Amino acid sequence: MEATKPAATAYLRKWHNRLWSRSQFSTLCKVDYVTNNLAECFNNWIKHHKSLNLDDFMDKVRQLIMIKWNERRKVGKKLDGLILPHITKKLNAMTRELNLEVVECSEEVAEVTALGGSGFRFVVNLQERTCSCRQWQVCGLPCKHALAFITSLSNGHIKNYIDLYYSTDKFRAAYVQLIPAMPDKTQWPKSDHGFFMHPPLLKPTAGRPKTERYKGCGEKKNKKGKHLCPICKDYGHHWHNCKKGNPEDIAAMLTVREPPKKRTKTTKTAQSSIVPCDDGAPTRMSFPPSLEDTTKKKDTSNKNGKHINSKSGGSKRSRTDSNQLEPISTESCLPKEQTYVPVKVTAKRKKKEAVQKIPMVPFDSPAMGTRSKKMNTASPAMSTRSKRRLSL
Repeated sequence: MEATKPAATAYLRKWHNRLWSRSQFSTLCKVDYVTNNLAECFNNWIKHHKSLNLDDFMDKVRQLIMIKWNERRKVGKKLDGLILPHITKKLNAMTRELNLEVVECSEEVAEVTALGGSGFRFVVNLQERTCSCRQWQVCGLPCKHALAFITSLSNGHIKNYIDLYYSTDKFRAAYVQLIPAMPDKTQWPKSDHGFFMHPPLLKPTAGRPKTERYKGCGEKKNKKGKHLCPICKDYGHHWHNCKKGNPEDIAAMLTVREPPKKRTKTTKTAQSSIVPCDDGAPTRMSFPPSLEDTTKKKDTSNKNGKHINSKSGGSKRSRTDSNQLEPISTESCLPKEQTYVPVKVTAKRKKKEAVQKIPMVPFDSPAMGTRSKKMNTASPAMSTRSKRRLSL
């Protein structure tokens, strides 16, 4: 930037020296965050309540903050020690594998040099709690140069060189104030300003209303759901269809991996459900089957000696104007020897057969202990009883 446009560099150094460079931050506030993580967390916290009205939304935010402060207040009462536990744990992890050389000038001042790298040298002063890298002054936590000097001392304790900003007392003081509880808005005092402000008129827009915020051009977009090509590192296609990559890489990938197999579509056809018929000429049948063929074997006679041939099944209207029904005939590939069982019987015949086939259970049978002593064949309860005699 300084080579292409020196005026821009001079402008940044004059007006933005505390915004663009972390080393120029003020040492009063012990924080070195340069990201907007706090705003991102807050947006994620309230994303389900953004559709509320302004007064309802502010009341909901007040409740969320009140709940969070109460939780932190309870946590602060359980803390022990001088420094917060997660800060101590973080610094103890930083003290491992420090590739630094410490040259002591006194018990409070030393020179710390990085080994195997650039060879930069930094001056650490434990009494003033400063380091030439300015990280200790800005964030309040000892940098790796100060940690190397502190751990080299026999009586050095890391917690004695941490700013009180990270102490348990400061944590409790941050949440000691109570957020007052409030009734619902129906009990709020009424205000009279001489006018009434109506809500704005909103025009209906096409599509579903957007609930997520609009991301900036510099933010990373979510690539979830898209395939990553291992050759060109681009999304939206597979390696065997890559057009941007090197053909030699694609050929080498083919040798390692076999070309993808094409999936064959398996569709069920009507031929799979066809059953081949036996040899022989197709016979003519009526659908549903008629009882004419079966009545020759099973003929029922009434008291006068007349034969009754019951006919039932599917039928359709006669082609004449009469109300008589004629059976529907269809062609089938069934063998000639096959016979049909009667599907439906008339109500009178079924009732007569049921009356004749009911056995009489003797009264001295053990099964009659839970039954009625009188047998009534017309009773509906007989349908749930046994029709056979018990063999004792």
